[in-house]
Amino acid sequence: MRKLWYVALTDLRVTFAERGVWINLLVLPCVLIFIIGLANGGSGGGGGSTPRYRMDVLDNDQSDLSVQLLEGIRQANNSLILCPMDNDAEDACAVGDEPLDEARLTSRLEDNVTSAALIIPAGFSEGALNGEPVNIVYRSNEQPGQPSTILQSVQAAVQRVSGASVAARVAVDVFQNSGLSASFADDADREQFQQQVYDRASSIWTGLPEVVSFEQSLSQTTDAGQTSGFQQSVPGMGSMYVMFNVLAGAFILLRERKEWTLQRLIMMPVSPSQVIGGKMLARFIMGMVQFGVAFAFGALVLGADFGSNIPALVLVMVAFTACMTAISLLLGTFVTSETQANGLVTLMAVTLAPLGGAWWPLEIVPDWMQTVGHVSPVAWAMDGFSTLIYRDGGIQDVLLPVGVLLAIGLVIFLIAVRRFRYD
Repeated sequence: MRKLWYVALTDLRVTFAERGVWINLLVLPCVLIFIIGLANGGSGGGGGSTPRYRMDVLDNDQSDLSVQLLEGIRQANNSLILCPMDNDAEDACAVGDEPLDEARLTSRLEDNVTSAALIIPAGFSEGALNGEPVNIVYRSNEQPGQPSTILQSVQAAVQRVSGASVAARVAVDVFQNSGLSASFADDADREQFQQQVYDRASSIWTGLPEVVSFEQSLSQTTDAGQTSGFQQSVPGMGSMYVMFNVLAGAFILLRERKEWTLQRLIMMPVSPSQVIGGKMLARFIMGMVQFGVAFAFGALVLGADFGSNIPALVLVMVAFTACMTAISLLLGTFVTSETQANGLVTLMAVTLAPLGGAWWPLEIVPDWMQTVGHVSPVAWAMDGFSTLIYRDGGIQDVLLPVGVLLAIGLVIFLIAVRRFRYD
């Protein structure tokens, strides 16, 4: 075991003596983590807080029912800021002193100041209670066909108002046509009864599952007030550069075989398994160092929050790095030239990384693409990281991705050992 460590440490000393290694280990990953984090919506601290979204509201009805509709939207999605009614002393709505009209609503939406706009027409309350069709205008920059928590919140609130209005209207009709001697004294009495039924139906509707409280933890940030995208870019870019550094072991094995360094080592009082094991251990350590650099940069410089279970994070890192180390050994049995080795390593890294969700969350791609993406070991690693970072999971929650990565690594390692030649 001591000889194995000696081979690994010697290999690491030679590796770190090259200036270019420090650039690939420290500079480039941190630069890409920052850039990709901004592209994914990062803006600094990731504190794990609930993201906030602005939605402009133009209430042309100014009725009790329109106020109840807006309150229903707030209850359905507590991450929404309804502007201008929810504005505060810090101008959370960024409205300034100018009033909001329909033209300004459109302008703010086009400039991405807001995430959505809602226009409640005049006569909304009267039409809803009388069973007449009422058109509520909803506008956003969302992609058609993509799920939207804001739209779902508006639909849930509208459904609640609509259901309560139908209940109130039916109750009035049933009471009037019941044949009972009692009847409404006047229109005011009728409206009071209708309002009581509406309030009761609305309170019952509030407890139904259609009203959903959204608390997103996906890391996206815009000027409308979302949270940190660095929680995505740190593990993603970290995993990609682990691939670069670990898979480079294939190039090193090829070079040492051609320079007869590997053969001379075998002639020394060191077993072949200790020589190869030491070199693979050096690649494994390089991978873990790369993960340490990426996560330290994310936590200490960018302020990203990676959850509370550090041992589970390390377990995912170990499983992914071990898998990449096995793949590196297998590649070393195939490549026959340095150009081929460099090209293959680069091709694998820039293909498997985005395919597995290192550049963007797999949740935003179609289902079939998510399935295909799990051909890449990166996808399993990102599954584990996402569970720990976004859902504050524990070791038991990452056993599946860790198990898959270790199983892939074991199978590839056994194949690589059978194929490996020292000359």
